[in-house]
Amino acid sequence: MKHPALIVVLAAATLYSFTTTLAAAQPAPLTYSQLVAEARRMERLEGSEYVISNEVLFKRARLNLKPAGGGSDTLYVVKRDEIGFVCAPAVKKFKGGWVEGEIDKHEAGGDGGHFFTLSGCRRVE
Repeated sequence: MKHPALIVVLAAATLYSFTTTLAAAQPAPLTYSQLVAEARRMERLEGSEYVISNEVLFKRARLNLKPAGGGSDTLYVVKRDEIGFVCAPAVKKFKGGWVEGEIDKHEAGGDGGHFFTLSGCRRVE
């Protein structure tokens, strides 16, 4: 090889370009307002139409959660919205704060509320 240093520089530049492109390609996590909009959309549906959209299911969400209390695993952002979240598995010793997780499931509450199950929850700042 006549130019090994040039090959190393080109390889490093290619790797940097690839990893920056991957980081830029990651979609932004869903926000609480997007999940509220999805819950309200679903409330207007009936029967077999009542399904969570692909815009939400298996997407990451970033939420500022608070424990519901009373020994429950349920978390919420705004209690009066009647939208609860459960981290599976639960975040140990969680007292509230920003969490990111993937929405794996939606369940309708008996009182018209909504429950979203988040997998892979992790604390974020």
